[in-house]
Amino acid sequence: MLACILARHGVSTLLLEGASHPRFTIGESLIPETGLRLRIVAEKYGVPEIGWIGTFHKLRRHVSSNCGVKRSFGFMYHRAGEENRPEEINQFGTLTPPVGPDSHLFRQDTDAYLAALAVTYGARFHSGTRIEDIDFGDDEVALRATSGETYRAKLLIDASGMRSMVSDQLGMRDEVPRFRTDTRAIYTHMMGVRSTDLLLDPKDRQKLITPLGQSTMHHVFDGGWMWVIPFSNHRAATNPLTSVGLMLDRRKHPEPHGTPEGEFRKIISAYPTIARHFAEARAARPWVRSGRIQYSSPHLTGHRLIQLPHAAAFIDPLYSSGMSVLIAAVDMIAESLLKAVVENDYATERFKPMEDVVNRGFDHYDTVVSGSIDSFASYETWNAWNRNWVMGSLLGTFGPLSLLMRYHKTKDRSHLEKTTEPSRMGVLGSHLPGVVEMAQASRLHMDAALAGEITHQEASERIFARFRAIDFLPTYMGFGDPEKTATATFTLLPGARHVMWYRMHGDALYRDNCVFPLLTYARDGAAFVLDETRDAYRRGFSALRDVLFARNGDWRHIAPALAAHPELVTPVQAHTPGPQEPPGLDDIETSLTQAAPTETR
Repeated sequence: MLACILARHGVSTLLLEGASHPRFTIGESLIPETGLRLRIVAEKYGVPEIGWIGTFHKLRRHVSSNCGVKRSFGFMYHRAGEENRPEEINQFGTLTPPVGPDSHLFRQDTDAYLAALAVTYGARFHSGTRIEDIDFGDDEVALRATSGETYRAKLLIDASGMRSMVSDQLGMRDEVPRFRTDTRAIYTHMMGVRSTDLLLDPKDRQKLITPLGQSTMHHVFDGGWMWVIPFSNHRAATNPLTSVGLMLDRRKHPEPHGTPEGEFRKIISAYPTIARHFAEARAARPWVRSGRIQYSSPHLTGHRLIQLPHAAAFIDPLYSSGMSVLIAAVDMIAESLLKAVVENDYATERFKPMEDVVNRGFDHYDTVVSGSIDSFASYETWNAWNRNWVMGSLLGTFGPLSLLMRYHKTKDRSHLEKTTEPSRMGVLGSHLPGVVEMAQASRLHMDAALAGEITHQEASERIFARFRAIDFLPTYMGFGDPEKTATATFTLLPGARHVMWYRMHGDALYRDNCVFPLLTYARDGAAFVLDETRDAYRRGFSALRDVLFARNGDWRHIAPALAAHPELVTPVQAHTPGPQEPPGLDDIETSLTQAAPTETR
């Protein structure tokens, strides 16, 4: 993404890839905040394709049908030797059109797409290029490849993740990670994973706000949790795979036993509902097992160097917030770096605000995740604690949604520029004092329960009491009600209710963060429906044409996914039938589909 943005703005950009695409990787689940920030970055920097990654319908139509849809987060709590109790299922709905739903990214496709897109915008891309030495000079960085070739640049952006050569060479990481979270992973892609909804009786399915099979599904239990991310959960799906991963608390599962699959099967066999879920599943690729996955760095910047978040630190995939940290950093880096290029000034201080935002976001995220893993000891504490994440996700989503809707209404780019203001830049609400204070207060209650000073039930009651006392959350959403296990939906009318509550009851900070023009939102929703209808008409006419005729005029049209780059396709003038040429079926199709307005940009 960053290479696309820089190249789009004329910066000489070299993208070095040690492996090649397509390739397997995890980090597949988007969240509402991430999707909105992707759309804002697309508008802000003139790279519309980044926005397509941020919303399922555009992703499916323009990029890949191998990705899945995500309409909610789902959580099933489990006790050893017992079936799941249906009343112990928690859900949090993601956004709906026009700005949602979210997606499960099949990274083999989306990563390869973005790499090719970087080339489209003018970046040079070298895959299969291994770097063996890096020299940071006064005015440049020199990278020597194993092939013997040397690359020189004014600045190095390290996007290499956990195995960062730069971190090792410069000793940038903490010897002991600063995070409380302490987990290890076992994961793969699987075939034959049943829809989670089949684990429930029909009467229990009726109580859900969305199907669990269309969520990023989490099985949680004392000592760990599991993700289930299906790619085959929508009608246009073409991918039978499901991403499956098991995260284990190393205090309770310190050492691996046997093969990765053997350990996976042994652990899930203790939980009958999970065992049923994977009774027919089989791995589609080799299992991966890790040691402790946490690492941290006090700094993400240095002389002639910027590290992307995952090269500097990682916590745990719970809540899928890693991508939000990333896109926030990409936005801030792009904004600062485009100015640095013009001024030929790459001073480390220019990028310090990004470093501060990322580290603050990681620290808050660690509080939320470590507290969640501790709360898995009982359903009562988990049911109370997870409201901290829901609160941060809700308020963290409203901020960029508000800016995007205001931009759609006015086309005033100042709304896009506000995304990097300190008061608006955080992850899971880490920029909002009330959110951080509530998480820290809840942490004290969890610590007291862990120390045996109070019971888990008492810790739960105290956390719920604090939520009932908060004045910046709507009471009807039930944050303080243990019985309300699905606290929010974001279809048009409930979403309008949320906005109106903050318009009438929110103080200045939360009103600015959570309020946006509802008529613009409704208009965008109508435009989305019309755009989908137009696409359906186009496909229907094309099908009828192909049944009746062998000839067609498709060569005259530029596909929507290529319209941003007409220089890459043969330009064709608009076709008007001559006096001796009756209108064909293609011309009728074009006139009908063009009669419907396109989606609001």
